[in-house]
Parts: sequence; C-alpha cells; structure tokens
Amino acid sequence: MRPLLVGALLVTAACGGGAPPGAGTLAIRDPWARSADSGTVTAVYLVVTNGESGPATYTGASSPAAESVSLHETMAMNGMVHMMALDTAQVIAPGDSLVLREGGKHLMVNGLRRRLVAGDTLPVTVRFADGRALEVRVPVRSAY
Repeated sequence: MRPLLVGALLVTAACGGGAPPGAGTLAIRDPWARSADSGTVTAVYLVVTNGESGPATYTGASSPAAESVSLHETMAMNGMVHMMALDTAQVIAPGDSLVLREGGKHLMVNGLRRRLVAGDTLPVTVRFADGRALEVRVPVRSAY
C-alpha cells in the first residue's frame, strides 16, 4: 500500500461527546475519489466502521472544495442503471460498517471548486447525529 494512502486510512477524529475510555471508535478506511474538472461532480468511496458499543448514525458530509456533498445509491431497475439521493440518516450498528463503493452507495460531490487530478486529495468531513465529525483527506484516482 502506498504511504500516502496509508496515512489517509488512519484518519479518526471526534468532536464532542467522545467515547468512554476503553470503547472502540468510529473510523474511516479505504477512501478514494475520481478525478474531475472544476464545476463538475465526482464520487467518493469509503468505509465507515463502527467499533463502538452502540449504534452510530451518519447524517451527512461536506467538503470545502465543493458546493455540496450528498449520499446517493446506484441501482439497476428494469435493465437500466439509476442513481438516486438517499435519506442521509444511515444507522451503523456496533461492529458494522457503512460501505460506500462503486455501483452502490457513495458520496456525490457536486460543484467542485477546483479540478481534481490523480494524486490530489479532497478534504471531506463525515458527520454523525451525536455531533461528532470524522475528517478525511480522500486520495484522488484517475477517472479511467
């Protein structure tokens, strides 16, 4: 694994309401985004793992490099592939993960304020119902 990616995978942060001593944590692993031109959209893929003793509820995400970030899901219906926005609240059970991957749930990043090329990073903040936020610098890969 490349050193830059390893550093991005080890990102965990809590803002307010920290976990009790000895409890697990919320963590983000395997983040990546597609390259894209300024003013367009890109997708972010990652895994949010809940190592805590109680559920965690994902409520949304944002990026200073984009106008908006929303949760979407890609699905096949009647032989056609469709993408639709999801209700942002996603409960992650203890010991479980919210998996955002190609062809499934993903973060749709709209209105990029700058061009993203392979090797760049995209700052993204993932938020939870209890007020905590995980910040991650998402590595950008070539679109093709």
